[in-house]
Amino acid sequence: MVWKITPEELLERYADGERNFAGIELVYSGWPSSSSKYSSPGIDLDGVVLRDINLRGAYFPYVYLTGVDLTGADLGGIFMRGCNLVEGIIRDANLRAANLKQSGFFDADLRGTDLDYMNACGAGFRGVQIGSFERAILAYTDFEGAHISSNLICRGQNLIWHTTMPDGNVVEGPQWGNGRDAR
Repeated sequence: MVWKITPEELLERYADGERNFAGIELVYSGWPSSSSKYSSPGIDLDGVVLRDINLRGAYFPYVYLTGVDLTGADLGGIFMRGCNLVEGIIRDANLRAANLKQSGFFDADLRGTDLDYMNACGAGFRGVQIGSFERAILAYTDFEGAHISSNLICRGQNLIWHTTMPDGNVVEGPQWGNGRDAR
């Protein structure tokens, strides 16, 4: 089920004990917000704690998530287009089959999170603590400074194309993560 919900309503219902927000579309409730420190349109969820929330299949367009805590969250199949998660925590969570297109995860903690089948086209993972993942789409993805070995990125049938490795080297590709050239 898809329903539109504002950030204010989401936070209010979460505070009241509700945890199941599967399939929501987070909608912007007005711009510019007098409390927002951002000058561009987007939804500001900086610093919120949403542990163990179910956002499976949700749509999060252009959400600012600095310092957010999503430990144990079910974010399977979420569409996070253009989101920024800086110094946030998504530990022991589910991001399986997530669409993280053009999103930035900077100095975030993603340890123990299932990232298999993610679409990370144009996504950045700079300085992120991250575990292994398989069958991911990594086109123009940036792992510079991430706490993961290049070997873990270049395996598990990940599709790699013009992807920046943790050491700053770029794998032009396209190639499959098992070392075969995709052409």
